[in-house]
Amino acid sequence: MVRTFCFLFIASFALISCGGASNAPSNSVVNKVEKVIETGPAAQTVSINSPDGVVLVGSLFGTDKPNSPALLLLHQWESDRHSWDDFAKQLQSDGFVVLAIDGRGFGESTKKTDGSTVAEGRTDADVKGMLGDVDAAFNFLSKQKNVDPQRVGIIGASYGSSLALIYAADHPSVAAIALLSPGLNYFGNMQTEPAMANYKNRPAFLAAAKDDPESFNTVTALTELTSEPNRAMAISVDKGGHGTALLKVDGVRKPLETFCRERLGIAPQK
Repeated sequence: MVRTFCFLFIASFALISCGGASNAPSNSVVNKVEKVIETGPAAQTVSINSPDGVVLVGSLFGTDKPNSPALLLLHQWESDRHSWDDFAKQLQSDGFVVLAIDGRGFGESTKKTDGSTVAEGRTDADVKGMLGDVDAAFNFLSKQKNVDPQRVGIIGASYGSSLALIYAADHPSVAAIALLSPGLNYFGNMQTEPAMANYKNRPAFLAAAKDDPESFNTVTALTELTSEPNRAMAISVDKGGHGTALLKVDGVRKPLETFCRERLGIAPQK
């Protein structure tokens, strides 16, 4: 059974819903970080320097259409950017430029520019570094060829959804967010309730399954904090698991695709 709540239609569609490492690229690749990538239909592996020197590795799915909307994808803990591959390709076919990154300490984002190793961590300093990673990736994506910088959103899963919300709350340039299995305070230092209150009236989508009760309760709590309910869409399903596992559930995936198209300016498919 799929249950939808806090769901309002107005003249414009509005939505919000519930929360093997390899070596870093060579210096020749790292030196290309600040350059705009020529996008095409095939995903490209890109590298981005975070403010503290972590080399973030990502997959960039481009489009040939100018002034296209774009989405940054943030994976869940103990995962990597490839957990988004299928969905990223779908978004690309819908007309989005998509960037999925490996979070620091995961996938291929395990080195700094000086060659030192980066491991995952949950300290205050780690979270600050993660937010710096989101900033670097978001700005990188916004500057890519064929991207309209006024229509760039973020989708996060689990702790990635907390990063998306906390970052977006302080950066009005984020046009929309989608949160899969968010938490109220992952790691004890990622509070999302103040962030949601500060996010104000921008579009948001939140999704969770009842078999993931902590995230389900978080979606309810965060939805109540939205200052503009008609811009929020909250999705609940009985079973679906956690994070990107929800993308296997049509009752989550299809509304999320619609949310992205509608709130970032792509006409619905007929």
